[in-house]
Amino acid sequence: PFPGNMALGAAGDPSLAGRVASVMGEELASLGINMNFAPVVDVNNNPLNPIIGVRSFGSDPQEVARLGAAMISSFLEKGVFPSAKHFPGHGDTEVDSHSGLPIINVSKDRLNSVEFPPFKAAVNAGVPMVMTAHVLVPALDEKNPATLSPAILGLLRTELNFKGLIITDSMGMAALKKERTMEEAAIEAMNAGADILLFGADKGHEETEHFNMYNALLKACVEGEIPISRLDDAVRKVLEAKEALGLLQNEWEPHFAPRIAPDGAATAREAALRSITVARNRSEILQTVRDGKKRPLLWPRERIAAGKVFCEFLFDVDLIEVPERPESHDISDILQRVEGVDRILVAEYDSKRNPDWLNLVRQIGEERTLLISLRTPYALLSLPSVSGAIVSYSDNTPSLQALADVLRGNAPAEGRLPVELPGFEIRTGGCQVTSGF
Repeated sequence: PFPGNMALGAAGDPSLAGRVASVMGEELASLGINMNFAPVVDVNNNPLNPIIGVRSFGSDPQEVARLGAAMISSFLEKGVFPSAKHFPGHGDTEVDSHSGLPIINVSKDRLNSVEFPPFKAAVNAGVPMVMTAHVLVPALDEKNPATLSPAILGLLRTELNFKGLIITDSMGMAALKKERTMEEAAIEAMNAGADILLFGADKGHEETEHFNMYNALLKACVEGEIPISRLDDAVRKVLEAKEALGLLQNEWEPHFAPRIAPDGAATAREAALRSITVARNRSEILQTVRDGKKRPLLWPRERIAAGKVFCEFLFDVDLIEVPERPESHDISDILQRVEGVDRILVAEYDSKRNPDWLNLVRQIGEERTLLISLRTPYALLSLPSVSGAIVSYSDNTPSLQALADVLRGNAPAEGRLPVELPGFEIRTGGCQVTSGF
C-alpha cells in the first residue's frame, strides 16, 4: 500500500509520484483493470474540508498540477486510463457531497488561478477522462451543480480544450437529491455533457435501482428528451476510448495475470520515508522522547490496530487506548495515568474536526505533547502551542514504519508541509526538515 496523495505532496517529487503510479498501473493492468478513477487533483485549501483531505496533493495549485500530471503520464504508459477529479474542484468546500451540496462561492478569476491549473495540466498530459464534482459554483452556474451544468461541462470542453470522456461522480450522492429524483438527475447529467454516468454503492440505494436509471435514460432518448446527437456524441467518445485501449481489436482477449510489481515495496517505502514531516520540534522534544524512558502513547481506540503495528517499529512506549470521542471521565482517567510524565506522545486523525480529542490534548498540556498526525496536519491550527508535531499523512504499514524510523532517529524527516497552516509557527530544532510555505 502507498501513503496517498498528500504524502506525495509532502515529498514534492513528480518523479516519485510517477513511479508510484507506474507500480499501481502495472498491478492494475495485471488484473485486467484498464481504468482508474485517480488521481484527485483538487486543491485542498480549506482546512475544514471533510471529504478531500489527504486525497489531495496539497494546497499549492502548481504543485498539485505537477504531481497529478506525472501520475497521469505513468498510468497511461502502463495502459491504464486515469481520471482527473473532481472538476471544477472540490478542495475549497466544508460540506461532503455524499451528504449535501457543497458551494464554492469564489470568482472566476480565483477558479482560473487555483482550481483550474491542475485540470489544465492534466489535459496537457493527455488525461483521457475527467470526473465531475457535485458542487455548486455560482460564478459559473447559479442554479445547477457542476455535474448537471451545461455551462460548467461546456467550459471544460471549450476553455480547457478537453476532448476525452466526462464521467460523473456517483449519481446516488446526496448532493444531487434536492428537487430531483435520481432518474431526473441522470437525464440532466447526460444533457449537460456527461458521457458516462457513475453509480456507486451509495448509502440508501440498492443495485436494482440501476435498472430504473437505464429505463429512464432509454425512454428519454426514445422520446427526444435526450437528443440523439448527444447520445451519439457520448457513444462515440466511449468507443474512441475503447479503441485507444485496444478493446475493439478482433484478437483482443481479457488479460488476467496477477503480479506484484518487483519495485512496489521499495517504492512504497521510499514514498513513505520522504513524506514524513516534522512541523515542530520545540525544546528538541523529538530527541528527548528517544532517551530510553518509557512514555505514554495515546491512540484512538477505534484505530488501535494501526497503533499496535506502529509500536512494533517504535521504541518502547506505553500504548494507551482512548475513545476517539473521549468524555470527561475518560480524560480524567488519562490525566491520572500521565501525571508527572514530562513528554506524552498523542496520535490524532484529522482532529481539527474532533473537538473532544482536541480537548484531551489541551487538558494534558500542549507544552508536553508530541502530536503524531496520521492524516492531514490541520489539527495544528487548533493546537498552536504543542511542543512537537510530526505528520505521516497515512497509517498504512510503510508510513508507520517510516514514522517510527524518524522518531527513533534512524532517518531524517525529509517531507515539507504540503498545505498552508496560517498562523502556525514552524519550529524544527535540530531536525532536518523543509517547509513548503
